[in-house]
Amino acid sequence: MFALITSEKKDLEDDLIKDIAENDFPIVEVHWGDAWIETKDYSLEEVKDLSPICRKTIGYLIDTTDECIILATDLYEIEKDIINTPMIIPWGIVNEWYELEEL
Repeated sequence: MFALITSEKKDLEDDLIKDIAENDFPIVEVHWGDAWIETKDYSLEEVKDLSPICRKTIGYLIDTTDECIILATDLYEIEKDIINTPMIIPWGIVNEWYELEEL
């Protein structure tokens, strides 16, 4: 029974990889500066040394617009017109981004 489940799971994973390739959503890495807040007190001199948090996010590139880059973390195997966990990153905070190469 366990081998059958494992085999079925492998088939589903293979099908998903094919479906993702057919949708042609490249995988990208985006480097961006994020705002943050702290509730403790700082001197004026200390606060002048603070900076944004630099983040790196990897996801499926859904689209780019004049305002932002749109990523998704998940794609569905059956419902190809549905994505999960969209992430909208405004261009004003993007430091760099690039497509990851297939191995």
